Amino acid sequence: MKLLTTLLTTVVFAGSAIAGPISTKNPKGPVMAPPPPSCDCFGPGLTTLGVFGGVIFPQSADDDSGGGGVLAEYFFTENIGIQGSYGVYATNSEHHQFDGSLVLRAPIRSLCIAPYALVGGGYSTNSNNNGTWHAGGGIDVRLDSWNCAGVFADGIYYWSDDSDHTIVRLGVKIPF
Repeated sequence: MKLLTTLLTTVVFAGSAIAGPISTKNPKGPVMAPPPPSCDCFGPGLTTLGVFGGVIFPQSADDDSGGGGVLAEYFFTENIGIQGSYGVYATNSEHHQFDGSLVLRAPIRSLCIAPYALVGGGYSTNSNNNGTWHAGGGIDVRLDSWNCAGVFADGIYYWSDDSDHTIVRLGVKIPF
């Protein structure tokens, strides 16, 4: 047994002597993972124009109808901006909706998407004229490879003295 222990100890010490000193330095340096992809489509000072299709859902369930409109928005910071929009919907008498909104968004740069909330006021016409208030939310998806053009979807609830309604929109945005 003594002979086996001596042989094993000799092999261990001889192997470490041949291998040389232990160094903590890596001559190639650490291998760094590439940074995650990041999208620059939600920066401040961005002006965007868009078109959308939508559906209005008035309080009376038998009067929901499709339509569409246009919007323009400007962001002061990555997270805070304003939006103006106009939509027309084919209800029993055309419903025209004019809106001004404060938009608060939270971009997720690694995915190039931005969930957002919007609040504001507006004006609607549909056989009678009403001032409206609204609040809603949605998601904005940008394609960094297409000069940051993208698609959006949102839902907005409107209330006024006369009647309440909801509008759901789906559209495209093009930055300038």
